[in-house]
Amino acid sequence: MFVPARLAYAFRPNAPAPILAAAVALAAMFAATPFLIPEVASRYGVSEGSAGLISVSQVGAFAITSFLLPRFARPSARTFRIAGAIFLIANAASALMTVFGGLLLLRLLAGAAAGTMTWIVWVEAMSDARALVSISAAGPLTAFIASPILAVVAGFGDRQIYLLLALVALPGALPNGLPSQPPGTGGRRKVSKSRSNRLLLAALALVTLSGASLFVFVAVAARDVLGLSATIASLAYSLNAGAGIIGARFSNRHKRPGWWLASCAPAAVLTVAGGSAFWYFVGMTWWGFAFWMGIPGVLQMLSARSLTPAERAGDAQAFMAVGRTLGPVVGGGFADAGAYVSLALTAGMGLAISGATVIAVQEGRERLPGFTQGGSARDSHQPIE
Repeated sequence: MFVPARLAYAFRPNAPAPILAAAVALAAMFAATPFLIPEVASRYGVSEGSAGLISVSQVGAFAITSFLLPRFARPSARTFRIAGAIFLIANAASALMTVFGGLLLLRLLAGAAAGTMTWIVWVEAMSDARALVSISAAGPLTAFIASPILAVVAGFGDRQIYLLLALVALPGALPNGLPSQPPGTGGRRKVSKSRSNRLLLAALALVTLSGASLFVFVAVAARDVLGLSATIASLAYSLNAGAGIIGARFSNRHKRPGWWLASCAPAAVLTVAGGSAFWYFVGMTWWGFAFWMGIPGVLQMLSARSLTPAERAGDAQAFMAVGRTLGPVVGGGFADAGAYVSLALTAGMGLAISGATVIAVQEGRERLPGFTQGGSARDSHQPIE
């Protein structure tokens, strides 16, 4: 976020171009949600809490697809292109829809396509440590660039945002050079019996549930509680994303992802309960940095106790998507009641618990005989715990 050269360095291409293009398109969809909610509420004549159902629909379908598809199919270039085409069409059709129920159905379709693409993207990421850094940085980099653009486009309505998303999705629907099957994905899918991996998946679900319950309503809270305009509020999203780029880039420089995730808790609370624009910006910035300092490390912890590096790629994204699905439902109730400070405190509590869970898992693993930092159950004689 500090200078253009730093951004370019953070996002140097260590993954296939089609994979990075898809990661950008998917990140743009999620970055657009906070800006879509007030516009959708206005055009369709529904409450802002109800408008949050667009996030519930697309992320719910995303979660189901990410969880089930790896159990019945193998990642391939053909599957990737079909999902990319569906994603593009669903976004374009959302711009033309005039019925709120129809919009929700289209967001379900977009979410299913996004879940398919994300599964393939993260199979690639978790199979290569260098690709993991680049793909992790793609999300916050996209949000950093897109947030001010989305804030301007939102002034023209939700239809223009959906058309922009369709444009960004275009590269994923075109023929590309993606390998027909990413490495390490052949044969019948086997899953390790690691109990600690299940705890990590639960922590990922909780961190996204808690975060999403507040994050998609932060722009509305900044307006109602702090009196900020949409343009000023969007600057905080850019800072959040810019800090996330740096966090993703340096996430492999430390060994304690749980502590970083736990530090998201006070940052999230400050965004609303801090009582001023200054603390809103501070909270949003640290939240983005700490989140992306922690998430890649948790994914590496999952990989370390898996039979193959990408074994839990789909599961990790699915559990995080479940959190993103339920988060707006929880947050919508607080938003409709105007209880934004209570929402921030509740979200902060969930973020703290998720971070503590990751800390407990890591400390438990380190007590195992023969543990080596960064080692895995695939190359040791220790049981998978």
